[in-house]
Amino acid sequence: MSDHDELMTYLTNSRLCALPQSASEMIELSKDPSNGPKEYAEPISADMGLASQVLRFVNSSFFGFRFKITSVPMALTLVSVRTVRNFVLWNGLFAILPNPRFGPFSTKKLFLDSLRRAVFARTVAKLYTPIDGDEAFFCAMLQDIAIPILAQKWKSEYTAMIHQSTTRQVRLSTLEREKMNWDHSIAGGILAIGWNLGDTVANGIVKHTDTVIVSPTGLPSLDDIVVLSALLPKMRDENWHEAKTFVEVFHRMFGAKLTDLNSIFSNTDTDTDKLAALINLGRIPKKLSDYWQEKLDQFPGNETEDVSAFEEALEEYFITVC
Repeated sequence: MSDHDELMTYLTNSRLCALPQSASEMIELSKDPSNGPKEYAEPISADMGLASQVLRFVNSSFFGFRFKITSVPMALTLVSVRTVRNFVLWNGLFAILPNPRFGPFSTKKLFLDSLRRAVFARTVAKLYTPIDGDEAFFCAMLQDIAIPILAQKWKSEYTAMIHQSTTRQVRLSTLEREKMNWDHSIAGGILAIGWNLGDTVANGIVKHTDTVIVSPTGLPSLDDIVVLSALLPKMRDENWHEAKTFVEVFHRMFGAKLTDLNSIFSNTDTDTDKLAALINLGRIPKKLSDYWQEKLDQFPGNETEDVSAFEEALEEYFITVC
């Protein structure tokens, strides 16, 4: 049996593809675009625990409503069907993941990484593209969803690879391809198809470890935004070793000023903390704005008062010098 055959056999195991009923119902409803708040409200309202989670979510400071939302139909109308549906889906998907305990691996940190990437993807999609922010959130959130499942089966291999990824500052996907002849992006795509999440989500997961930047049209695609989010530092990283690549990709995709990253990272930190508290993950150990400030502190021209000169020098520093 080849490496890929063994992976496929493992991931298509019926137990791994058994979704919670709530997630399965959301997927079924999404197959018919004519379904609206009324249709989605019925299965959510029938599950008191789920309904309570949804109401807690929409009443959180993440949305900032000045009044209390008291019913699921009201939540679906005000926040949007897609947002609530995606919340139910990712809440259900992460609930079924195993929690392998070994060495440097932390499921909690992986969840926090996923949440931060999702919030960042939603933010930049809304700022710079016509791409649906909730779709960007969902795809970026799920990019590493296969890792706990893979680590459960290949524990010794992942113990070594995750340790090496940190100490050598090498991407986990690079080590996976060297050792296993596949990586977690391929596994995630297989799972997404098995869970009937659709080609858009599966493609976003599969492509998130790519180095190819910007779609053939020259305009940023959903896949590009997921690729960009994958370049953010991980919770276990002391230093942001992919900062230069991130800056190059960000600049190429959006043509935006690097000084925009100050507010983008600050907003991402704030919203990530809000959502992490909501699902009992605690606070993020090191903020994006802190990683970014460390890079800015290394920039020799950070004391200039000429804003235009600062922005030009900053781009030159990161894109050609770092």
